[in-house]
Amino acid sequence: MTGLAASIAAAALLFASSQGDGSEPRGPAPTGAWTDMYGDAQHPGASYRVRLFVHAAQACLHFAGEEAYDAQRAAFLNAMMDETCAGLEQRYRAILADPATDALSRALVERHWEPLRD
Repeated sequence: MTGLAASIAAAALLFASSQGDGSEPRGPAPTGAWTDMYGDAQHPGASYRVRLFVHAAQACLHFAGEEAYDAQRAAFLNAMMDETCAGLEQRYRAILADPATDALSRALVERHWEPLRD
């Protein structure tokens, strides 16, 4: 595996498989209490689709805000943004269009979509 491919694979594994000390799965719990990527408690009644949207929106913003200080880093950041930002607007619209989405979940999705608007 090339250096860039290895870096992307390592980052994907990090996001997908570990949190903190590596003993817990990375990502929101499907039901019940959960935290966002920054460890902040979120609406426990949010659907799994809403939880995944919040994590993806946070990851998208994270990578978009990183500095691309060389070509390899720029390629890595672009690849991670392609992975985490893809389809967010469609997911946002689908969640809000779903009549089963409760008011607290709608507010949560809106709050995490706002910085991505444009």
